[in-house]
This record gives sequence, structure tokens and C-alpha cells, in this order.
Amino acid sequence: MTSRYTRPVAVILASLLVFVAFASTGCKSGTASTAVATVNGVEIPKSAVDSQIAQMKKASPSSFEGTMGVEVEKQYRAQVLDSLIQLELIKAAAKDLGVSVTTKQIDDYVAQLQQQYGGADALASAMESAGFDMKTLREQISNNLLADAVGTKVTTGTIDVTDAEISAYYEQNKSQYSTPAQVHAEHVLVAATDTVLAQKVYDQAKGGADFATLAKKYSIDPGSKDSGGDLGWAASSSYVKAFADAVDTMKVNAVKMVKSDFGIHIIKLLGRRDAAQQTLKEASSTIKQTLIQTARSKKFAAYIDGLRAKAKIVILDAELKKIIDANKSATTTSTGN
Repeated sequence: MTSRYTRPVAVILASLLVFVAFASTGCKSGTASTAVATVNGVEIPKSAVDSQIAQMKKASPSSFEGTMGVEVEKQYRAQVLDSLIQLELIKAAAKDLGVSVTTKQIDDYVAQLQQQYGGADALASAMESAGFDMKTLREQISNNLLADAVGTKVTTGTIDVTDAEISAYYEQNKSQYSTPAQVHAEHVLVAATDTVLAQKVYDQAKGGADFATLAKKYSIDPGSKDSGGDLGWAASSSYVKAFADAVDTMKVNAVKMVKSDFGIHIIKLLGRRDAAQQTLKEASSTIKQTLIQTARSKKFAAYIDGLRAKAKIVILDAELKKIIDANKSATTTSTGN
């Protein structure tokens, strides 16, 4: 284990929250005393917001602590409610457009997540840490896929990107197309107290033993053990200091043993890469796709704004309504729309 994880807990799961990933609201027609808002007569119950806040608190309890905890929770509640309102608009639009999500699509997405996390058990562990269960995850995936499908349907058509636009984007975001110096390392991590084993592994690695075999047998790093200790290419600064200092001074194919807060690392350096900067020509294709995607996202956002304008949306919680209105006003001012 180092300060760098190949599968950060909840990172991929959190990416599901980018747009409308909140779980289904179980909404019903008509206003009830428990409703926090209605969208064209469909209620969003307070319990739907409460459940999402509870999930957030489980995933990141420190975010809700301290003197600012109450205000932070209010902001999150407003964001959750606004996302649920948007989700209802998208669900209604999907019906009008004849768009739906199949069980197979959801199954395939879950399978991809399991592969990225290193198996079903690893994904389940990450979900537990993030406050998810499989039912909630599948609902969130379904909502995302539905939003993507609606977005694709309403943003069809050619989007032209000029060479001048590509060049301007490159100059403004040049650092995005640079790569720092990187190292390719593999390691075996053993407990700090297990010095005898560490020396044994180090001696065997120095003697030419297969490093992947050693890692799979002895390493306690869950992020790299199954891949034979291979950490891939990364900037040395992404590792803890003791590890970084070692790989910065090692020769390629050398083996070194160092101790960090995680334990004792037996490291083998497989290669180095110098820092590099992509040229405009090399980055042009990627930039063009970025600009096209940005344009489609803006088009979809305008479509959602249109749905909001035509919908009858009633926010029954005055405090949350005030926050949502203020957030939208600030967004409009910053974008100049």
C-alpha cells in the first residue's frame, strides 16, 4: 500500500453522482404532508432527501461536523432536492421521447464496475464504505443511463469545431496536455513488524526471483497484490515520501527496501519516463472531442432549463427553495445567461 490507490474507495461510485444519480423517489401523484416538492403534480417525499443525506453522512461524516455542519447539510439537502426535481423532469421527458433503460444495460454497467474494482466482493466493500447497497446502486445507474439516453436523443446533429477554437483551448489548458516525469515500479508490502520476512523477500528479489510471484504470495497491499505488485506508471510525488525518495534515486531494474507508515516496501524499478508536453497537433483530436462534448452538454442543459420553465414545480420547503433559487441565480450570473 502506498498513498496512491489504483481503486480509490467510492471514486467510481461517486462519479455516478455527477448528474442525476440519486435513487428513485418512489413518488406518487398528489401532495402529502411529507412532500418536500412536487413536479407536475408528482410529489418528492422528504424521505427521499433524508435517505440521500444519510448516505452522504455515512460516506463522509466529517463533512457534517463542526460549527459549519448544519449549513453544509442545508446546502446538500438543496442540491439533492434540485437533482430529484431534475430527475423527475428527465423521467417524464424519457416517456415522451420513447427512451428507456434495459435491465441488461444496468447489469453490464455493474459488471464493468466489478471489473474495475477487482471483483464483486471488492465492489461490495467499496459500496459499504460509501453508504451504498446494490439496490441503490442499480437505481442510480439506471437514472444515469436514462439521462444519457435522453441527452443523446435531444443533442443529435453535427457540431462544428474550428481550428481556431482548438488552438485557443490548447493555449488556455496547456497543462492538461503535459505529463510529469513518471516511474514504473512494483512492490511487495509487508507489515512493519515482519522484518524477517521483509529481508527474505528482499534477498529473493535481489537474487532474481520472479517479483510477481513474491508479491502475490507475500504482499499485504490489496491494491497491487493481485497484479503482482505492479503499480503502473505514476509520478513519484503520488507516493508517500519514503517510497518517492527511493524510486527517485534508484536505477532501472534495481531493488530497494524502505519503510513507510504503511509497512516495509520491497521495490523494484521497472522504468522511467521524462516529462512530456503534447503538441497542439498531437492534442487536437482529443480537444475536438472535448469541445464537441462541451457543446452537447450545454445543449442538454438548455433542454433541461426548457423543461423546468414549462413544468409546474412547487418547492414546499421554504428554506430549501431559498437556497435553490440563490444557487441558480449565482450560476446564471457566473455564466452570463
